[in-house]
Amino acid sequence: MTRSEQWRLVLSLALGLCPLAALIGLVPGYFLGDGNLRTMITGGFIGLLIGLGMVAFQVSWGVGLIPNRIREAPFLVVLFTVSFAWLVIIVVGLTIPLVTVGGVPFGELTDTSFLVSTLISFVVATALNFGFQVNRMMGRGVLLGLISGRYHRPHEERRVFLFVDLRGSTTIAEQLGNVRYHELLRRFIADITAPVIRNGGDIHRYVGDQVIVTWTERRGIRNAACIRAYFGMIDAIDQARRRYQDDFGLVPTFWAGLHLGPVIAGEVGAAKYEIVFLGDTMNIGARIEQHCRAVDRPCLASGELIEALDLPADVSAESLGATELRGIGTPVELYALSRGA
Repeated sequence: MTRSEQWRLVLSLALGLCPLAALIGLVPGYFLGDGNLRTMITGGFIGLLIGLGMVAFQVSWGVGLIPNRIREAPFLVVLFTVSFAWLVIIVVGLTIPLVTVGGVPFGELTDTSFLVSTLISFVVATALNFGFQVNRMMGRGVLLGLISGRYHRPHEERRVFLFVDLRGSTTIAEQLGNVRYHELLRRFIADITAPVIRNGGDIHRYVGDQVIVTWTERRGIRNAACIRAYFGMIDAIDQARRRYQDDFGLVPTFWAGLHLGPVIAGEVGAAKYEIVFLGDTMNIGARIEQHCRAVDRPCLASGELIEALDLPADVSAESLGATELRGIGTPVELYALSRGA
């Protein structure tokens, strides 16, 4: 996704939610002002500005418009940076409507009650942001899944998996040294995560230099989200090509394997809880990614996945036929994915 496409996505989502944000602001304005039109308009304006600011900021964070040095900062730095940004949005969203539409003298906005309200807003924003950051660290949806007990009892569900593995990691580590290699790996993972989030995927696990991404079946095949995420990763690395070359003297590339099938999902652990997915689908997906090396194709997908979705117009799938994968008893129909009709 290019920079202009990122900005268009931010604007489209923010503007699309403007009516809802304004409506949310109108409701309290109506009750607080006993139906007074001026109070209602002020409330709607407040909802519009705060909603617009919040959505624009969060989407900008998700698509990578916020600089990596901020998004990859230590937990506490990210926590207070985002909370402060929310505070600014709230203060501006309150001040402008109250002064311009509500007719409140600016001096009254610096009194004790307003400052206390601002402080409370910051505390609430920090608490909410703490929950969001913990959710981000654990994996999107994992915290909610554990709290709700959805995965307390194992159950079967169908999921799409994307296995991504950095090419030549051993050689790169020897070339850069362990510390520099870790810096490269961290940046690589950060760059390929934005396309995953944009396409509704969840980072399930990091295994060394491998990243496992997952979707529910419906989300993964809708609009070929899993396929778009893979090619979005390629675009993200390509856009950062010069930065990688300048900082590390190389541009990372990766193998990728895609598969769809049933898994058993459930939480495990005692001192530390984690949601895990078990079953042949995981084993087959991992073997598909490993088979990329044998046929020298950057991305392979199973026939089960390809049959379940409509490929994007600019993506072609070349059939490699039924293939025997190491450790898998039944041959798997494989397709090599590439851009181009």
